[in-house]
Amino acid sequence: MNMKLFLTMVLLGCAATSAQAQSDLRFLHESPITKFKKADTDLLLKTLNQALDNGTDGTPVTWENRSAGNSGSITPSKDPQGRSHCRKARVENRHQAMHNATEAVFCKVDGKWKAVSK
Repeated sequence: MNMKLFLTMVLLGCAATSAQAQSDLRFLHESPITKFKKADTDLLLKTLNQALDNGTDGTPVTWENRSAGNSGSITPSKDPQGRSHCRKARVENRHQAMHNATEAVFCKVDGKWKAVSK
């Protein structure tokens, strides 16, 4: 799966099933990503890479854009399939009272993290 596409899905809070997402996209209107600016997305992606590269399993790595009121965390853990070049991550995003969390598995391919599944 394309990393950019997958991250967009993660950022949008696609905790819903594919059928839900295809039939009813209203859940996206209440997702923190709808309020994020480029600076927020940049912080999120930087934190994601940092957590996957160096984060301790089970310990959240946080980001915050105080001026925009947006924040989040990435909590890395071992890959459920035991692959040494992969990690699972819980991605949480917040905008004021809005909150969303989802999990995904990322594998390092050619030096870059790529989303492989949810």
